[in-house]
Amino acid sequence: MKIQVIAPSACVDAAPIQLAQQQLPPFGVEAILSTHIFAQHRYLAGTTQQRIADLKHACEHPDIDAIWCGRGGTGAAQLLPDLDTWLLNKPIIGYSDSTVLLNDIAMRGGQAIHAPVFQEIAVKNLGEYSSISNDAQEVLALLSPLFATQPQHYPVSAYNADATVSTITGKILGGNLTTLCSVQGTPWALKLEQPSILLLEDVGEPFYRLERLLLQLLQSVDISQLKAIVFGDFYQCPQKNVPHSLIEIFAEHCQRFNIPLFVGDWFGHGERNRPFWIGKQGQMTAEGLWI
Repeated sequence: MKIQVIAPSACVDAAPIQLAQQQLPPFGVEAILSTHIFAQHRYLAGTTQQRIADLKHACEHPDIDAIWCGRGGTGAAQLLPDLDTWLLNKPIIGYSDSTVLLNDIAMRGGQAIHAPVFQEIAVKNLGEYSSISNDAQEVLALLSPLFATQPQHYPVSAYNADATVSTITGKILGGNLTTLCSVQGTPWALKLEQPSILLLEDVGEPFYRLERLLLQLLQSVDISQLKAIVFGDFYQCPQKNVPHSLIEIFAEHCQRFNIPLFVGDWFGHGERNRPFWIGKQGQMTAEGLWI
């Protein structure tokens, strides 16, 4: 398997990128670094034109099987006006700032993988005897033809009364809440055009901002198509003197709109960030979420 590593967002750190590249051959993977992977333009990994060129080249190259984003940060939304159907040629892997790319692919009818960025996979959440993270190994499994048609199980627990229905099905969308909201009100905003399940996470944001962002999102989509929200890892989001927990704040607004709310702390910026497909159909049952 050949994977192209691109940097659509902020400048990457060379050392963890090169380390991850060196660890993949034993897993049957060759990681190829894009032309402008180490470029710098202000705080970005190159100009918009350089980042678009690398992304398009990877999408159109016949020998590349998948594309892995090197880092998040900021800047991926700058690429949205230049994207076209070539974006759907193969899976793109990433999270955080890459959320806008993943959901753009999903809304075009494609599929992407919400998972750790490339510069994390050899330095974070490593198995005891493994040179890459458990999450990265699961990414490789999802890309394998053996797993292509097998739904994967993710544990979730019902939080509110609306979440006690027997089965919920919908298109899997979501990712970083702040990043999603940054494009609401633009032509590339998240749109729920069919029954959907929204998985949300964030990092470092105070509760009042997250509440405001949640309301912005709920008020800017077709709420009738939102069948459930999965509350992920809101990592290092300071509670300060707020008397309610963040999940209680989310539940208050979900109750207002009769949205089933579930908890699944296995994805986000924390220690675990299990990969899952965005754009695929998911099914929520008493046993958990299947994607």
